[in-house]
Amino acid sequence: MGPPIDPKDLQPLFYWAGLTLNACQQFEYGVKALMVAMAQMGVVGFSVDEAVAIIEGERKTTLGNALRMLKGRVHISSGWVDSMDAGLEARNRFIHGFIPNAADRIADPATRGSVVSEIKEIRRVVLDADCAVSEMMETVLLDRGLDWKQLTKQWSDEVQAMNRPASDGSEDAR
Repeated sequence: MGPPIDPKDLQPLFYWAGLTLNACQQFEYGVKALMVAMAQMGVVGFSVDEAVAIIEGERKTTLGNALRMLKGRVHISSGWVDSMDAGLEARNRFIHGFIPNAADRIADPATRGSVVSEIKEIRRVVLDADCAVSEMMETVLLDRGLDWKQLTKQWSDEVQAMNRPASDGSEDAR
């Protein structure tokens, strides 16, 4: 057992691990949101209630099962399927024990950088899969006459407005 690790030396690892965890959650939520949108538009062979139960966690469904349901009920281009399958594999690798399995390499300053590089690569693959999901959502919405880019801008504006600091009341006094 070596000397304790200076927490500052782990900051890059934690930074990239946090971003990767967020990308994994974003990908999973995106797949489930796509299922809801498709169900609401009557595109796939399951009910809106079923899709909403999945996204709300009332019906426990893994990301892998959600992707299988989606692929089993709609024709998806091979490029999107390949990207989502690779994203699922990378996500599962990260979520199901990557950090604990790399503990010895993380503890060793000589190999810690390679762990961070692996995490970055996993994140890239997951984000590519999430991009495929977004492209599918855009395609489905455009097919129904909705502009995905306009919707995402509107949502972004609304989130920014919700996150603005509360007024100190000085503007109301005018």
